[in-house]
Amino acid sequence: MTKSIQQVKQDLENLKSIVADTAIELEKLHLNYLNLLSQSLKQQLILACYQICTRLYPQSFLDLSLSEKQDLQQNLRKIGIQLEPDLIEIVKQKELKPEPLELNLMAELIKNLPRPKRSEGDQQESETEIDLELMKAELENIEFIEIDTTVSDDDDDESQNTSETPPREKIDFQNPEHLILWHKQIERDIKKTLDVTSRKINKHLQDSRIIPDRIPNKVIDVAMQADSSKGGRSNSQSPVVPHVLHLAIETEKDQKSKTFKKPIQVSLLRLRLAELEFADHQLNAKKSQIRNLISKIKKLNSKYKAITKEVAVIEAQSAWRSSWFED
Repeated sequence: MTKSIQQVKQDLENLKSIVADTAIELEKLHLNYLNLLSQSLKQQLILACYQICTRLYPQSFLDLSLSEKQDLQQNLRKIGIQLEPDLIEIVKQKELKPEPLELNLMAELIKNLPRPKRSEGDQQESETEIDLELMKAELENIEFIEIDTTVSDDDDDESQNTSETPPREKIDFQNPEHLILWHKQIERDIKKTLDVTSRKINKHLQDSRIIPDRIPNKVIDVAMQADSSKGGRSNSQSPVVPHVLHLAIETEKDQKSKTFKKPIQVSLLRLRLAELEFADHQLNAKKSQIRNLISKIKKLNSKYKAITKEVAVIEAQSAWRSSWFED
């Protein structure tokens, strides 16, 4: 027997009530997860910087004065403390932002690389010129990266030319599809926070003369994106250190022999969510709970779509009958 429109709409309202309760549970899980993540991050970023300063660049750290060492350590602690409110703010956002575009990584790399200026007769390339062939070899297995189209306060002047951000949609916590999109947004914002934090710390390490400061920021950004796409795997022979990215950068090419000089080995901080979860069993367990709940929400979404369609079909049939008349 076919259900009446009132019965189907009641089914939809009952389902919306279940989804609303699930949304509360999802928000609570995310808050608990981000609290754990912020604590783990504060510890892991300090440990990673300790390895960079004492194992990878010990002499650079020793060359600093006592006050310079203390300033660097204080800046790192401040960044760690600020992580918790920054991460919690992610869940407080109750609007859906436009999803980022996917662009070809190699095209983005070539577009963003600096173009060195050469004078006539100059036989050597600029120190900051990065060899494209080397980067292609390193990134040949990577196809896509996510490009965030929104403009943040930390973006450089070039970003001010970006077109206006599309309007955001308020999250409907009775709509399971919105919960799924919200979860994806939270995951993207967590990754973005880790990337921004990594860049801030690398800037402090460069300003403190721990790591070389001759690498263009665009190259670092693309290298970090590639590292993320590869899941943190590295072909470098440098020591494996959690949350540290090793790069081999070509700086000069002999124009006569067409051979490359020995590349500069550069180690940078690269906070990786997978490594954080692997090192913290509580964090990993909380992430599993979120995954299980998202799986439940996806099932609710399938049911929600089916009932919504059923309502539309019954209403369309009723509209057809009410508008039909015999000639």
